[in-house]
Amino acid sequence: MTRPLRKDAAERREALLKAAAEAFAYDGLDTPLHLIAERAGVGRATLYRNFADRSELALAVFVGQIDDLGRRTHERLDHPEVFLWFLAQMVELMIQSAGLSSAIRDLRDEALAPIRAGLKQAGAEALAVSQAAGRVRPDLTVEDIRVLALMLGAPSRTAPADDRDALSRRALALVLDAVRPQAGEAEWPQAGQGTSPQGRPA
Repeated sequence: MTRPLRKDAAERREALLKAAAEAFAYDGLDTPLHLIAERAGVGRATLYRNFADRSELALAVFVGQIDDLGRRTHERLDHPEVFLWFLAQMVELMIQSAGLSSAIRDLRDEALAPIRAGLKQAGAEALAVSQAAGRVRPDLTVEDIRVLALMLGAPSRTAPADDRDALSRRALALVLDAVRPQAGEAEWPQAGQGTSPQGRPA
């Protein structure tokens, strides 16, 4: 079992995460780690006691941003379209954190588990609220949040830098349209069920 950090150690870790987030945002992901330590007001040894390398630091920054998105989403649960807001905020985060995403892309699945769990947790309550208000299609499930995240994150992962913003926002528009209830919408087929040429269940 991991022991909780002492208050002073926890404060130094938070200072490093804040400094890293600022440095990565303004100076790029290749910012020398010793400059991040200086910005945080700690020594290099403290940085490496907390984070083994740049990928681990980038992952911790990204997890913190997901946690912040979860807190902000929870504060908006009285809004019927909170799930649509959550998806829009997720896209903004992906645009701003494209460099972080590339830095952690090759990490093992277990290392990325906190990101997936954080997105799922952040979106679950929002999805329930928006479905209850009739603003999101009723067949969408919590497990679909990961599918939506992969779809929305594709431009940030694969598009040229000059196209990421426009393509990400276009992807968001398409996804928002897809998750809203459609008037007279036919029931969607279940897994393994065929569809007719018109797209309706066979």
